[in-house]
Amino acid sequence: MKRIFLRILVAFPLAVLIVWLFTGFENTGRKAAYVNVYDWYGMLSKDVIRQFEQETGIHVRYDMYDNNEVLEAKLLASNPGYDVVFPSASPYVARQIAAHVYQPLNKTLLPNLCDLDPLITEKMVKIDAGMVYSIPYYWGTLGIAFDVDKVSALLPGVALDGYHILFDKKNLERLAPCGVSFLEEAVDVFPLVLAYLGRDRHKENIADLDESFRYLLTVRPYIRRFTSSRFINDLVMGDICIAQAWSGESQRAVAEGKSLGRNIRYIIPKEGTTLWIDCIAIPAGAPNPKNAHRFINFLLRPDISAKITNHSSIATAVQKGIPFVKASIRDDVTVFPSQEVMSRLQLDVPQDGSESSLAYDRQRTRAWAKVRLGRE
Repeated sequence: MKRIFLRILVAFPLAVLIVWLFTGFENTGRKAAYVNVYDWYGMLSKDVIRQFEQETGIHVRYDMYDNNEVLEAKLLASNPGYDVVFPSASPYVARQIAAHVYQPLNKTLLPNLCDLDPLITEKMVKIDAGMVYSIPYYWGTLGIAFDVDKVSALLPGVALDGYHILFDKKNLERLAPCGVSFLEEAVDVFPLVLAYLGRDRHKENIADLDESFRYLLTVRPYIRRFTSSRFINDLVMGDICIAQAWSGESQRAVAEGKSLGRNIRYIIPKEGTTLWIDCIAIPAGAPNPKNAHRFINFLLRPDISAKITNHSSIATAVQKGIPFVKASIRDDVTVFPSQEVMSRLQLDVPQDGSESSLAYDRQRTRAWAKVRLGRE
């Protein structure tokens, strides 16, 4: 009996050692779990990333960009190693899906994918029917941000409620001394100039494009710079007094200006404007697709989506998250517009890939380069 017990005592540590050799080395050699995220500047706060890491044990490698073209260049050139990206719906997601840039989402891994804003998902049908590859997440408008005191002084008696402030040649001439800024991408400027000139912004008409190009050349001397990110600081510091601007960034300019005693305002032009939607997608060949789905599902939680909106002042498409948004943001009609205003927002229809459509895009790109340079 003692001998049997002694054999057990000897065998037990040996068995433990064998198990450790086979499992311990595997565990110690196992790679740490990661998800590689490429997102817009200023969107996710550190506490949101930290909360995901604490809840899941997955480490987030977080890179940021400020231009859709930067993201697109990386996605089209090769697999950049990202697991989750946030491209704008139109025209980027549409043509990137056609180029097989993204992998289909596994919706069984996304139980929180429900109750998205129907007005937003209705627009997304034009981009990704059935949301096979992308999910609308952030959204907002393209409008005008300006220093109320400076602009009012330079445009006495002019109603500060529409695109005439920014596109009317006489108004621009008056505003030029205090600084005017336009966005830097052709897709953000030409459609609105076409609408201002009374042309159909959705019709790919070369003659209309040429008319808008020539009009932009006439106002080019009054435009100080073209930027999609710098206008916030420029407005707050007084380097410009008016800018074509995104709603989310403009809210930051309003808040920062207020802290400095500056009266900065953002308006959605009365004529209607561009609706923008930033989506969540997983690139084809993502190294950690399961972790990507866990990260996306985390972002779709109502409490998390609200936390992101509270940090960024950018609207969320997750409807169940809206009650958790601060009242000051939830009730701000420049962040969450009324349904009547929403009806006047336009999501540009993606190109159909035809030769005529591609020719129009090339012509617009060349025209825009000339506008920025200020020469025909």
